[in-house]
Amino acid sequence: MFNSILIATDGSETSHKAAKMGVELAQMHGAKITVVYVADTSRLGYLSDYIQYSGMVRELMLKEGKDATDSVEELAKQAGVVCEKVILEGRPSDELLRVSKESDVDLLVMGSVGRGGLDRFLLGSVAEKVVQHSKVPIMLVPGGKLSK
Repeated sequence: MFNSILIATDGSETSHKAAKMGVELAQMHGAKITVVYVADTSRLGYLSDYIQYSGMVRELMLKEGKDATDSVEELAKQAGVVCEKVILEGRPSDELLRVSKESDVDLLVMGSVGRGGLDRFLLGSVAEKVVQHSKVPIMLVPGGKLSK
């Protein structure tokens, strides 16, 4: 049985699909959810010569996080599921692993971007890193259209 489910979102269609599944699962089990968005501010160091731009980019990331978590909160509200929203800054995989461990959740639900080939080698995958190092069970939801 699940009591606490962590849903990771990045505002993409795949993470929205994962959020829907996570909310449905929480509804079935009477669980609460925590939805987390991690603004990847670790990359802003590359803009250090352009401080004014890095501040604007950070603000845009945080707004995107608010929009993404608000969207999941609305899904939870419609389903009658208790929802807490968290917006963090840092490396997404590191922050998701930290929060899932510290929050004592029963399940982490996230979308799989499904990168392959050279992109995956060069950029890495948040989902892959989380799956490799997580201490809690993970439900990884592939992209594509919802069947409903």
